[in-house]
Amino acid sequence: MIFGIGTDVVEVSRIHESIEKFGDTFARRILSDSEFESYLKSSTQSRFLAKRFAAKEAFAKALGTGFRSPVRFQNIIVGHDDLGKPILEFDEELKDFLKQKNILSQHISISDEKNIATAFVVLET
Repeated sequence: MIFGIGTDVVEVSRIHESIEKFGDTFARRILSDSEFESYLKSSTQSRFLAKRFAAKEAFAKALGTGFRSPVRFQNIIVGHDDLGKPILEFDEELKDFLKQKNILSQHISISDEKNIATAFVVLET
């Protein structure tokens, strides 16, 4: 059964402006350690960060809590499976919270085109 659905749309240019203004400090607030390593290697850092920002916002909306403990940007990890499909991973604290809510699976779609990044998340019990 569907627990929640969330979507988010981000202008890549706004993320770019934040990176220009705040540098890596801005990225550090959004990304987990492993994501930050990938961000540093990315040739399209603004697009990379915009997609992850949208994905994490969409997840928080699907969960219905917004960003409040234990839901934080850094404990939501956007990765990819062997075929390149995006997946969400979580630190132990957030995994436990999702288990308490009986959330058993999640689905995510991320897309970007020109100046827009978007993400869509479905959580299931």
